Amino acid sequence: MSDGLAQLVLSFADEELILNRGNVNAEARGNLVAFGVAPESFDVRPVEWALVTVGERLGARFVDAVGPVTFYAWYDEQAGQLRCSVASVEPDDLPFRGRFRSVGDPAPVLALMAADAQPGVVPWADLREVSAEEAAGPDEQVEFSFPVFAVKLTR
Repeated sequence: MSDGLAQLVLSFADEELILNRGNVNAEARGNLVAFGVAPESFDVRPVEWALVTVGERLGARFVDAVGPVTFYAWYDEQAGQLRCSVASVEPDDLPFRGRFRSVGDPAPVLALMAADAQPGVVPWADLREVSAEEAAGPDEQVEFSFPVFAVKLTR
């Protein structure tokens, strides 16, 4: 499965990608590709190699682009998917609503995938009732951030 997943990830380098600096969110959504994961047959190494290779290939493809362009990949724990996209922003300015940390190595992203025994499933025991006050918004800053493998494709 991981060799198949690695081949699918590699195919991202051949995708038709759009750059739309005027609407980075639409750009990121338009370039988004998601890959499902089978945890029982997941091997990190070929997928790690594939992500690094995609960054290299896209770097060669976008070397002359004006302004920043970033390839990035993350593990969406709620969906149980490895996701990849390209956006015309710096690696630390990726269009996420949540807190993330840009990493130069895919290992932290893939470690989350490897540790997820049931991709896309939230056990009932992990759910809790939310009060009206909590639903209105958190009072304190949330410290959790997720890793995003990011490769700046332009100089």
